[in-house]
Amino acid sequence: MKTRKIYYEDPEIFRWKSRIGKIKQEGDFLLSLDETIFYPEGGGQPSDKGEIIGDGWKILVDYVFEEDGIIWHKGKKSGERFPKVGEVVNIFIDKDLRREYMEQHTAQHLLSAILEKEYSLETTGFQIFEDHTKIEIPYKGLNPESFIKEVEEKVNDFIGKNIPVSIYWKDEKTRIVEIPGLDVNPCGGLHVKNLGELRVLKIVDFYRKNNTYWRVEFVAGRRVIKRLEERGKEYKKIKELLGNPNIVEGVEILLVKIENLERQVKKFKEELNSYRADLLLKDAIEVGGYKLILKILDLEMEDLKHIAQRLLAKEGILGVLFNSQGQGFVFGSKVENDVWDKVRNILLSNGWRGSKEGNFLQGKIENPSKLIEEILLRISHD
Repeated sequence: MKTRKIYYEDPEIFRWKSRIGKIKQEGDFLLSLDETIFYPEGGGQPSDKGEIIGDGWKILVDYVFEEDGIIWHKGKKSGERFPKVGEVVNIFIDKDLRREYMEQHTAQHLLSAILEKEYSLETTGFQIFEDHTKIEIPYKGLNPESFIKEVEEKVNDFIGKNIPVSIYWKDEKTRIVEIPGLDVNPCGGLHVKNLGELRVLKIVDFYRKNNTYWRVEFVAGRRVIKRLEERGKEYKKIKELLGNPNIVEGVEILLVKIENLERQVKKFKEELNSYRADLLLKDAIEVGGYKLILKILDLEMEDLKHIAQRLLAKEGILGVLFNSQGQGFVFGSKVENDVWDKVRNILLSNGWRGSKEGNFLQGKIENPSKLIEEILLRISHD
C-alpha cells in the first residue's frame, strides 16, 4: 500500500500519528508508515530528519527515501522494545531543518528563473547541501563580480515584493510550483508560501566548474543568519588567536613570522642533511678504491636529493639512496665507465623507472632492498 504524503497536504505540519506498515532491519531500522510527514530525498532536496516514537522504543530518523510509492524511514533504534507492524506511533520532524530546506528550494526556483529570463542561462544542475545550495549554469564569458552583484539585486528585489508562491496539481502525477509573473515549473519539492519568507539571498561563491559550466553557490533565509553567526564566531576567534583587534594587520604580522620560520626550518634541514651525509660517508664501504654508500632512509625526496648532491661533491663515491617508497637516487663521482655501466644494467634488470643518462640518476624501483643487495654483491665480487 502506498504511503499517504501528508507533507504535500500541509508542509507546516511537524508532528503526526501514523501506523507502521512494514519493517526491515539492515543494520539500521527501516520503517514504512501508512502516512507520513517526512519528506523523502529527491529532486535535489535532502530528506527530512526527526524521530519516530513507539511503545518503549524510539528511532532517530536520519534518511528517508521513496520506493515504488512506499516511503521508508531509516535510522538507529533506542529502547528495550522493538517496533511492531500495525503499531501506532508518534512522528516528529526537525521543523527548523524542514523550513531551511523549503527556503533554499524556493530560492533556487527564484534564482534560476531570473537567470533564465534575464540572461538566457538555463539551470542544468541543482542540489541542497548542509551549509549551502548550488546550481550549475552554462559558461558565457561572465564577469563574476559585476554579474553576482546584479543578479543578487534582482533576486532580492523580488523577495522584497513578497509575492505568493502558488503550488497546485496539474494532474495526478504533475505538481506545479509557480512564482506568478516569473516562473512555472513542475516540482516535487517543498516550498515556502511567499517570497518574503526568504528574507534575503546571498551568493557565496561563483566559479567555473569546467569549460562549459559555472557553479553558483548561495544561501537564503535562515541560512544567511546562520552563516553570519558562524562568521562572527570565527572572526572573534581569529582576533583572539592573533592577539590583535585588526585582523588584516594581525595576519600580515603572522605571515612575516611564518616566512622567517620557514627560512629557519630550511636552514636547519640543510644542516641536518649535511650531518646525515657526513655520517653516511663515515660508514661507507671501501670497495675497489670506491666508497660505496647503499642505504634506505625514511626521508622525503627533497632530503634524499640534498644528501645525494652533497655526497656527489666528494671524489670516488658510488651511492644508492632510497626511501621506503622505492624512490631515490643513484649517483657516482669519479667512477670508471665499466663500473657505472654495470650499476645501470643492474638498475634496468630490477625494473628501474627513471633517468638513465649522466652520473646522477633519479627514479623509482619496486624493491630497493633487493637492488642494494645485488649492487653490493656484484661490485664487491668484482
